[in-house]
Amino acid sequence: MEKMIYRKIELENNQTLVISDLSRKITLDAYVVIMKADIEIKIEKELFSDNLLSDFKFQDILAKLGDKVVYEYKIERNFIMDKKKGKVFEALVKTFLDNLGQYVAKPNFPGKFILKEYKDRIKQIQKC
Repeated sequence: MEKMIYRKIELENNQTLVISDLSRKITLDAYVVIMKADIEIKIEKELFSDNLLSDFKFQDILAKLGDKVVYEYKIERNFIMDKKKGKVFEALVKTFLDNLGQYVAKPNFPGKFILKEYKDRIKQIQKC
């Protein structure tokens, strides 16, 4: 699947939102239209409010997750006719930006997302 970057947006929280078009042809004149939004978040202590994180916990987060995490959101619409592909893709982008764009741009989003990923990883390890 070829990833075509549609748009890069620098967010207020110093992260970069990358919107990609992963659409692919499924018949002669129809597509599955796929919009993917992702943010690669470098794990840095400054992303957490001081009272949330001790040095020990920060080191544990790095040990469990590595030095970055990726927020990813993907939505697709199936069997879109060729001539409507562009409009459908742009509608998916607009819906994402209208509904989640402000949320992922918030100053506390990167730190909260990292903590969520960390907690999910701990749960995964405990299940094994």
